Amino acid sequence: MVIKLVREYRAKEANGGLPVLYLNAGDTYTGTPWFAVYKDNITASFLNLLKPDAISLGNHEFDLGVEGLVPFLNEVDFPVLAANLDLSKTPSMQSTKSLRHSTVFTKGGIKIGIVGYLTPETKQLTQVNTVEYLDEIEAINKEASALKSQGVNILIALGHSGLERDRQIAAGCPDIDIVIGGHSHTFLYSGTVPDDVDRPEGPYPVMVRNSAGKDVPVVQAYAYTKYLGYMKVDFDQAGNLLSFDGSPILLNGAVDRDSDVLELLDVYRPGILELDEVIGQTRVLLDSSRCRFEECNIGNMITDAMVMTYTMSREQTNEFWTDAAIAFIQGGGIRASIDVTEGGNITKKDLKTVLPFGNAMILAEVTGETIRLMLEHSVSRYDGRTGYGEFLQMAGVHVVYDLSKPPGHRVASIEVRCARCSIPSFSSLYDYDRYKIILNQFLWDGGDGFTMFSGRNFEALTWGEYEMTEEYLSRFSPVYPAVEWRVTLNGEVNPDDMTTPGTPVTSTEGSTSTEKDDDGGAGSLQATVATVVALAFISVFQRVTM
Repeated sequence: MVIKLVREYRAKEANGGLPVLYLNAGDTYTGTPWFAVYKDNITASFLNLLKPDAISLGNHEFDLGVEGLVPFLNEVDFPVLAANLDLSKTPSMQSTKSLRHSTVFTKGGIKIGIVGYLTPETKQLTQVNTVEYLDEIEAINKEASALKSQGVNILIALGHSGLERDRQIAAGCPDIDIVIGGHSHTFLYSGTVPDDVDRPEGPYPVMVRNSAGKDVPVVQAYAYTKYLGYMKVDFDQAGNLLSFDGSPILLNGAVDRDSDVLELLDVYRPGILELDEVIGQTRVLLDSSRCRFEECNIGNMITDAMVMTYTMSREQTNEFWTDAAIAFIQGGGIRASIDVTEGGNITKKDLKTVLPFGNAMILAEVTGETIRLMLEHSVSRYDGRTGYGEFLQMAGVHVVYDLSKPPGHRVASIEVRCARCSIPSFSSLYDYDRYKIILNQFLWDGGDGFTMFSGRNFEALTWGEYEMTEEYLSRFSPVYPAVEWRVTLNGEVNPDDMTTPGTPVTSTEGSTSTEKDDDGGAGSLQATVATVVALAFISVFQRVTM
């Protein structure tokens, strides 16, 4: 549906209408079974068909590591932008065909520069890699200044850092004329909303006055390609913004699909049809909507699956039921719910949508102190409004939080399930006792800020998180997981106590309003934000048309 509208606007330009730019604010990776099967191949194929003028990187582009991103950067036929990356330790990305700081287009004799940026939080939200992230504002200003010196009249910042950071970029980058962003899944709209389900968090655009006294429009177009952002902007030939008009376009059944898109889908469809195989049944809704805020029944099921599949894969004696009774998964790694259908069937496609990242699993022995630090970090940014990916779901643990306490001091009590025991039961956690835990490699490597494991030994398991859950469903269906008070949240958050976003809790082990998701957890769902910009250039004498 996006391609139909983009082609219509480009056809108008070709016939003398307004010049058009089609821009995408990142997160083209991850979030569907199609990507889980075909990865960069299908993403590059469809984007090359869409022919964006430029896209920015999103944090999810790193979900498969640098080695999973490099092929994409060599396969696509358009610029992929990020000005604030230090790639000195990542030569494989430096040498790719499409990655650059900025790109320039000439429309009607006017040079238009697009500068890309990406949130430094990507360092925590994705697999560990050697990319370093620079401050967005400093990097944008440096690149914008260079483009201005080359005679670029109009500058657009295109990136993936969230609306609040987009506002700061608009205020702190005097050469930037428009900011097009993503990452925070923010729905902005002015006027009557086309879908009653969506509640605007602000007008479209949000206007920000910068230090030079210039008003800068800031836009986002929500997420999941539900809307195509559209704005018509008028500039004079000196590059001064004169007016702005537009709003996001709802991509519903009223927008036709182009035949070549459907034909390309058919090329990839066979691999997806294989995912229709039924692997289990559920008697209840497996609900992921609250997994970043509180205990959720699908999180309970997944972590139970980790413990049970591990236990069944190991030879146990009659003296104890398992040697690892505790498991964790971050809420940001649970990407979808599974509804109860007729027959309650769960397919491979359903589970791939829930767990699309293919994370490997590990077994590790840690102290009680490390588990306590994990749980503290789980709620270090908790404010009840924004769902952060590091909020933990768990098996074999009962934790009580007091949210009125400052971050780092919110764990009120922890009970853990015994492993080497004849009857599983819960007792208090002791900081100096050692416990075997099961978790994914993403968390172990420091993803989502869980840095307390650095340098510890672990055992790589042969099962991944998807495979463990599939095995559990095949053995124990029908399932009906409940919310069991594994996580209890008491008290009210004091806003003055909140830490800087992304601040991790570190370990000393081994030494003497509106609810929305933070777009992470790849270990983090596709959150593509695409925008069409129609540009009308106005001189003091006449409107320049092409």
